[in-house]
Amino acid sequence: MAIYFMPSNSIFTASTFRLLTIIIFTGLVVFSLFLYFHIFNNSNFYAHLGVAALLTGIFSLLLLIIFRTLKIEEISPRSLFFILSWIPFFILTANILSQIKTELIYCLPLGMILIVLKYFYNESLSFAIYLATVLSITLTLNTTGDWLFLQLFSGLLIHFLPFESKKPLTIISSIFIVNISAFFTLSGLTLINGSLKESLAFLFFLVFIQTFLLLFTYMVIPFFEKIFSFTSTFSLSELGSLDNFLLKELSQKAPGTYQHSIQVSYLAEAAAQKIHVNSLLCRVGGLYHDIGKMMNPTYFNENMQNINPYENQSFNRSAELIIKHVNDGIALGKKYHLPEVIIDFIRTHHGTTKVEYFYRKFKASRDIGNGNDADFTYPGPKPSTREQSIVMLADTVEAACRSLKNPTEKDMFDLIDRLIENKIKLGQFQESRLSFEELELCKDVFKTYIKTFYHQRISYPEPVNSGQEFL
Repeated sequence: MAIYFMPSNSIFTASTFRLLTIIIFTGLVVFSLFLYFHIFNNSNFYAHLGVAALLTGIFSLLLLIIFRTLKIEEISPRSLFFILSWIPFFILTANILSQIKTELIYCLPLGMILIVLKYFYNESLSFAIYLATVLSITLTLNTTGDWLFLQLFSGLLIHFLPFESKKPLTIISSIFIVNISAFFTLSGLTLINGSLKESLAFLFFLVFIQTFLLLFTYMVIPFFEKIFSFTSTFSLSELGSLDNFLLKELSQKAPGTYQHSIQVSYLAEAAAQKIHVNSLLCRVGGLYHDIGKMMNPTYFNENMQNINPYENQSFNRSAELIIKHVNDGIALGKKYHLPEVIIDFIRTHHGTTKVEYFYRKFKASRDIGNGNDADFTYPGPKPSTREQSIVMLADTVEAACRSLKNPTEKDMFDLIDRLIENKIKLGQFQESRLSFEELELCKDVFKTYIKTFYHQRISYPEPVNSGQEFL
């Protein structure tokens, strides 16, 4: 059982508030749909009451799926609204289309749910929302078995085909496969009913309109990103390219920091994969966490060239110059329109720790009256997600191990243990719910990768024979 670094004296936590938000929103949706269909449709009250009961069951199942597939403390009410709003939107749209002409509900672009939610969240959640939407429309409109079969068949195809690909040709090919398959599936169903000849024109129209709507889905993804402040996997992949302008600037102005950031991104990605959190987000966050250093690159050890810029500076001023890279990074991130979720990595990668080197010198000096602890402390905040905590750890571990001179494997492993233990004592993971079990897994990953990164630097404690080489 996982133990979390999250002491809380409040009963009404953020997680509780979000849970209540889901429940209240679900209740309002079901009640509104019940009133809508009862008032505007000529059916009896008890039939609609039965539908409302079944919808309640579907939404309750979705609550369970959301809790199982998402970390509820890490998503906002805005995200929950975005996830759950697809169902009532398509139910009402289907009802309007069916009143114009019953066959028009075949034109509903329900595949949009799978594509969009897969980009922003994950496959399990996207398929759950899709299935809930299909079942809800079936219940409220009493659709035919042909429509239900077609939606389930097409939905499974979209679910397993590579619609999240960055290659336009792959996406177009996937859309072609889905719509041709839908054409032949519906043709087979109409043959069963003996009405294929009369339905051919409609089938060709259906293929055309569904192709257009699925392509249109990719046009609205940036719109959703803008409106809801989301970041899709497509956007993260673009930001993760080393050809990105900001990363190229970092490589030219602060080459040492650039190499450090690449190593941090590898460490963070591997650790994230091990504990099953967003590895792509960790990799991109690791790449950008130190971009503020390019404003004054020579202030940082990895970029120094035989000149110590702190030689004539007070300890307080030296710490200020180092701490400044966090705010510089935030400013650069906003200037170049980095997503807020990436800027959060810049804000939190030092948490509320201290600039230890100058802080210790300050404490040991006789000039202790001319400063205080706050002068040496990063402004924070502490990491609020597991991904941010992983990047903080990867940054600390990589920088510290790189500073060792001729370390043995034991030296490096002991250092990693001490660094992580210190972060725990300082309470840096209290707000991210990173568990002890997950922390141990991350530690194992770091040790494996650090050993690989610095293999050539490790000094062997036993003497080796002349001429023997180690790769």
